[in-house]
Amino acid sequence: MPFEPDPTAPAAPSAGSDPSPDSGASPQVGAPDEFVVPVVPVPGARRAYADGGSMRPLFVFLVAAAVALVGSIVFALVQAGNGRELEELTAARAEVVAAVDKGRTAQDGLAEQIAAAEQALAATKGKVPDDAVRAELAKHVAAAKELGTAAPPTVPAAGAAGLEAPEDVDALEAQATEWATTMRTTSSTLVAATEDVLAATKEWQQQRKAAQEKAKAEAERAARKAADLKTATARLTAVSDQLKISVRDARYTLDWTASVGAPADVRTTLSEQRAEGQAALGTGADMQDPASVTKLTERREAARAAIEKAAWDARATVADGTNGRLALDTLCKVGVGPEGQDQYLRCDAAQAWKKLGLAFEATFGKPLRVEYGYRPYDWQLQALDEFGSGQVAAPGTSNHGWALAVDVPVDDGFRFGQPEYEWLAAHGPNSGWVHPGWARAGGGREEPWHFEYVG
Repeated sequence: MPFEPDPTAPAAPSAGSDPSPDSGASPQVGAPDEFVVPVVPVPGARRAYADGGSMRPLFVFLVAAAVALVGSIVFALVQAGNGRELEELTAARAEVVAAVDKGRTAQDGLAEQIAAAEQALAATKGKVPDDAVRAELAKHVAAAKELGTAAPPTVPAAGAAGLEAPEDVDALEAQATEWATTMRTTSSTLVAATEDVLAATKEWQQQRKAAQEKAKAEAERAARKAADLKTATARLTAVSDQLKISVRDARYTLDWTASVGAPADVRTTLSEQRAEGQAALGTGADMQDPASVTKLTERREAARAAIEKAAWDARATVADGTNGRLALDTLCKVGVGPEGQDQYLRCDAAQAWKKLGLAFEATFGKPLRVEYGYRPYDWQLQALDEFGSGQVAAPGTSNHGWALAVDVPVDDGFRFGQPEYEWLAAHGPNSGWVHPGWARAGGGREEPWHFEYVG
């Protein structure tokens, strides 16, 4: 419905008029200190407005207020957005700073790690299996020194130049992460390289110890081998000398037993054993190898023993109880002579000699040895050929042939005036053993080593 003015309503005041409180007219909107009387429409009545009515100022006011309100809201929203963005930048900056701090912590530790590495390099010179590991550590030390003074990335304040937008955070974070990673990697690599050098030194020490122990063991083996070789060689020499004597004496045994009618079979056996002895003497050995020397020694010793047994077997076939032809089972062993031949005495004489030997050993701390005891006929023949009738009794006449005489080793102290000789000459008679007058000093044949059993 079109709005129509009420004809009964009072006319609006003219422009520029000064309405009074009693005029009943409405005051201008926005006028200060004015009492505004609201217009109350009368139902059914019409109100007339001159020039479009009095609503335009209110409308203008409302529009302005709305614009202001919208501006305020927009401003508030902008401010709120800016605040949130700043908070986010601040939080992101804290993460960047934390990354830088981690790198700085690693950088701060480099000085101590460099010192430890240089100390390791100095202490391990020439003490690693392969010097490449030390060269690698030196390279890492140089790199660490260079980075030790490097400045960390600069992190601006949130909102300042360089940190005004999220994309700035990404760039700063990448720089900080790269720097921190480089520092941590350099630190860990330096520590690992130092440990590698120290481990290499331990390996070198272990290798050196093993080498020293190996060298020591080899030296000990060489020393043992040398000692064994010396012992084996000495034994071979002694056995060889004894075998030579057995081979020599076997010739006398063969000739004598043949002359007195010994059976051919025992003589054949002795001849065969003598031939084996000669073959053994003609066989050589590796004189630098103890085992080879020992093997030859054993062969020669076996040959010697076989010759001696065969010789006694041959003598047994012609034993008749006369001088130099005594049966072996009537004799008692009293030792081994220097040629390796068993020495025997008549058993009562042997028993007295052993008793005397106990007293001698208690006095001098060494055994009373027998060089020669019973001398078979064939041995007496050999001795006569070697020393002549001036020193050796004719076969069949010597007390050695009765197994009642001994010769003791001269080198055991049995020279005139030596304590051992004087003791035996003085104490021997108590056991039935005497030094005969002809053998004493000035006695004619002077043999301080010869003693006889008189019972």
